[in-house]
Amino acid sequence: MSQITKEDIKKISRLARIEVPEDRQEFLASQIGNVINWVEQLNEVNTDNVKPFINVHDMSLRLNQDEISDGNISADILKNAKNAKYGYFSVPKVIE
Repeated sequence: MSQITKEDIKKISRLARIEVPEDRQEFLASQIGNVINWVEQLNEVNTDNVKPFINVHDMSLRLNQDEISDGNISADILKNAKNAKYGYFSVPKVIE
């Protein structure tokens, strides 16, 4: 089991640039230690024959067709372009 100390809390708070008052460091150390111990208990659970769980509901999402809905005004939009080619905006080459 992992033990978190006040020095660990000081180091973590310094790295995270979070100010933790001196009187709260011991409390935080015990709380974080409890969380780490709980995670270690979860790691001990045998999950070899457990199928991956994807969704709690026995349903799948409905898929919509991809439909272009630009209003067929691309020609009007391209009228504002300085340069247009093949129905697209034409811009100068950026990378040589």
